[in-house]
Amino acid sequence: MAKFKTQARRDLIAEFKTFYGDLTAQDLKSLSSIYHEEVTFIDPVMQVNGRESLQAYLEHGLSNAQSCQFVIHEEMIDAKQGFLVWQMRLQHEKLAGGIEIVVPGTTHVVFDEETNSIRHHIDYYDLGAMIYEHIPVLGWVINKVRRRLEHA
Repeated sequence: MAKFKTQARRDLIAEFKTFYGDLTAQDLKSLSSIYHEEVTFIDPVMQVNGRESLQAYLEHGLSNAQSCQFVIHEEMIDAKQGFLVWQMRLQHEKLAGGIEIVVPGTTHVVFDEETNSIRHHIDYYDLGAMIYEHIPVLGWVINKVRRRLEHA
């Protein structure tokens, strides 16, 4: 039986939403109040294990970002897990000429049974829409292929 009730998990997700609402490298210190020390974090780019590795991964990703915000539109939370539907708004000097990129995605989190923290975090989103389409030559090729598929 779960040690923590759904309301405690909802409170944790409220903190999660605030954290990701306007993500900056300075905010990463609060990871310890959200994530378990042995968290597994998976996204289309890679998998990292442990809170320290997650912090390093996020620091690296944010190093050239002008802004990174997640707007969470839907959530389903219970005592064991949560599902969130979001839109990421990223402005990065090396992507799309620095203009804002908007990418939809979802997150599945699994809570630790012994602590009110996130033990597993898996993000699902289109990596091509986030990165590949915004690299000059590669983006042109991807858009050309997409147009062909639309008319096939």
